[in-house]
Amino acid sequence: MKKDSLLKSSLWISVSGIISRILAVVYIIPWNIWIGPVAVYAANSMYGKVYNIYNLFLIIATAGIPSAISKEVAAHNALGRFDQSEKLFKKYTIYMTLVGVVCAAVMFFGAKYVAIVLAAGDMRVVTPIKYLSIAMLIIPALGILRGYIQGYAFISYSAFSQVIEQIARVAYMLYATYTIMVLQKGNYVSAVNQSTLASFIGATLAYIFLLWIRVRVRRSVTVEDVKQTATVPDEEVADINFGSMLRSAIPFLLVDTIMTVLQLFDQTTFTWIYQLILHASQHTIDNLYAMFGFQANKIIMVLVSLAISVSASVIPALSAMVSRKVSDDEVQNFMRKIVQFTIFIILPATFGVIAISRQLWTAFVFYNQSILGAKVLIVSCFEAFFYCVFMILENVLQVTHHMKKSMIYLAIAYLLKIVLQLPMTLLLGVYGPVVATTISFIIMGHFAFRLINKQFHIIDKKLAKSLLRILADGLIMLIVVVIANFLLVQVISDATKVGAIIVIAICGIIGIAVYGFLSYKDGSLKILKDIRDTKIY
Repeated sequence: MKKDSLLKSSLWISVSGIISRILAVVYIIPWNIWIGPVAVYAANSMYGKVYNIYNLFLIIATAGIPSAISKEVAAHNALGRFDQSEKLFKKYTIYMTLVGVVCAAVMFFGAKYVAIVLAAGDMRVVTPIKYLSIAMLIIPALGILRGYIQGYAFISYSAFSQVIEQIARVAYMLYATYTIMVLQKGNYVSAVNQSTLASFIGATLAYIFLLWIRVRVRRSVTVEDVKQTATVPDEEVADINFGSMLRSAIPFLLVDTIMTVLQLFDQTTFTWIYQLILHASQHTIDNLYAMFGFQANKIIMVLVSLAISVSASVIPALSAMVSRKVSDDEVQNFMRKIVQFTIFIILPATFGVIAISRQLWTAFVFYNQSILGAKVLIVSCFEAFFYCVFMILENVLQVTHHMKKSMIYLAIAYLLKIVLQLPMTLLLGVYGPVVATTISFIIMGHFAFRLINKQFHIIDKKLAKSLLRILADGLIMLIVVVIANFLLVQVISDATKVGAIIVIAICGIIGIAVYGFLSYKDGSLKILKDIRDTKIY
């Protein structure tokens, strides 16, 4: 088995993440149709609230372990200490399986109280929370296995397991929803309840696949590669215990949870503000919350998956460099590549979603609210972009031994969000929570990058020119796609899902062609070659 390069690993995670997110978005089309226009916003609101709660428990149960264990395994393997990596894997699996059992018990037996605290007392979410508790029994072990595989630089297999998980999850969701809503003429609450059970099925199949990959990974390590712990000074051997694991994992946990925690904060405070201050009906609250908290969020997660792909590759690569104590010049060069690569990937994707926001809303939700929905989606795109940048910067800070600063910036981001939530929601309505989050990420992302740049002096004239070229290419692409979109809708009606999808496909091809041509002509495309030649360790 050949180890993945930084480009291959990023591309694999990008592709798998995009496929997974697209599946997560595409299933909404038949799911919404089968639920029906009468109950669709109530169902989306309910489902969104349940999954925000589930995501919080999910991240607590995995406790940042995939990132932490990939960092530590890569660091050990870079020095030939494969036996230490095996000890880490086995002990972490035991610890985190126990954590999963505890979380599952809390979700199942305390579902009512969880709904009161995290869903503003919406008792509709109690039963689906109990269904999701079953998935917690296997998710932590799955997270350990993914981090272990990534640490060995076989990131493509970890990425592929996410596709398997998502395909199985979506297949069961659609099967259950069709059976309940179409064949049995049931109600949307039952459909949502069964849809949540799909997470356990998807996670189980992904875990079985990765167990097979683990056997192959172990066989790939030759005797010559291994440097026995006995030959390594005692002070260099990691202390493998639950405390050391948490010290390494908690910072990653806090970064990974920020979006989920803020979404939980949104679903609770948005409901309170609209009920207690604006005196809105439950129907209005469901409609507006579903718009920014579920529907727009599903679409922008395609953008977030790009950042996750970069981050998952950067952590083991940078950790291996730090453990080998390479020169600052090497780290500086690596950082510059990462900055350029990140902006090269995420910026045009953000502009692309903005350009076809109305058609995306029509395709995946409904046309009747596509004007307001498109505006919400555009604002959410900015939130997603700055979240992506902030998340990558926070992970870089942690790997480069700025743990304390990373946590301070994270805490201030939370504080800013809390302070801005009420005035932004009263001032901007449905856009308010998204704008408050975006401002928090912009401000703290600035401070995080300033600290990294102060240590490694990343920004120079050459990098600045490269970033300006990428920005110019992205803006030109945005203008071309907007014009093409305007002309297309003159001859193709985007009021139907089929028409909207046709417009999306044509605009997507035009956007990729324009951005690809411009980046090739001005040399921006060379960053892919530079990243391709960068090995993880």
